[in-house]
Amino acid sequence: MSTDTQVRPWVKVTSLVLALAGLAVSAYLTVTHFSAEALLCSEGAVLDCGTVTTSEQSTLLGVPVAILGLVFFVFVTALCLPFAWRDPRLRWLRLGSVAVGVLFVVYLVTAEFALIGKICPWCTVVHVVTLALAGVLVTAELRRG
Repeated sequence: MSTDTQVRPWVKVTSLVLALAGLAVSAYLTVTHFSAEALLCSEGAVLDCGTVTTSEQSTLLGVPVAILGLVFFVFVTALCLPFAWRDPRLRWLRLGSVAVGVLFVVYLVTAEFALIGKICPWCTVVHVVTLALAGVLVTAELRRG
């Protein structure tokens, strides 16, 4: 039987910290989507948040990608709160969620490099946080057996 006692404390703390970091940066990117003057990023040959966050790829089916990221991190943060670790059924929801997040990161990084030709450092932070969160959760699950 799976219980939260089988999950090491560092996994719970690290996953929550990563989820909150992703939530904070996603909230910032959502604000900047609607208010470009709030964007803290210089425009250059390669690093250019403005170009990335206003590109055709910055929306998916009419929804800003920043909002999708915000919703994702609100959901994942809830799944990483202490009460959520007590319900063993949520482990698959946590893993499934980060799997979807990783697939989305692959799409977004591909869009940045192949389609837009620019990189947004803030978006990169979200990508790294998502991959780190996936790494923590998958590693913990593999160690749990």
